[in-house]
Amino acid sequence: MPTNITYDIRPPTDREALLTHLAAAIRSLGGTALVALDGTAHPVLYVRHQGRTIPVVLIQGITGGWRFLWGRTGWADSSQVEAVAAHLAGADAPAGTEVPPAPSTGADQRNLVTDRRPALRKVA
Repeated sequence: MPTNITYDIRPPTDREALLTHLAAAIRSLGGTALVALDGTAHPVLYVRHQGRTIPVVLIQGITGGWRFLWGRTGWADSSQVEAVAAHLAGADAPAGTEVPPAPSTGADQRNLVTDRRPALRKVA
């Protein structure tokens, strides 16, 4: 499904162009994606994933380059558009690409704020 995108006055930013590219890739796989706030410095891509609406943003890494971030724990390098699109659209990733797995939600992850709350109440 071709996407015709026109820009009135200014060219798209890197962030906007990458999110628009990801949105087009998700749509081509049958997913639903919408770029919001595209006229601002911080556009957001909203994707329907497993019955939920997931925000996808782009951040610039400390060492350079861009990273996609979505949900609570999802992330991938911006060069992995096809793999991220396949993951978010619920399709099979292209051969040789994969999205890094999210950290496990096992017992080894603790909420440190919740753990400290009783001790802080005793001090106050």
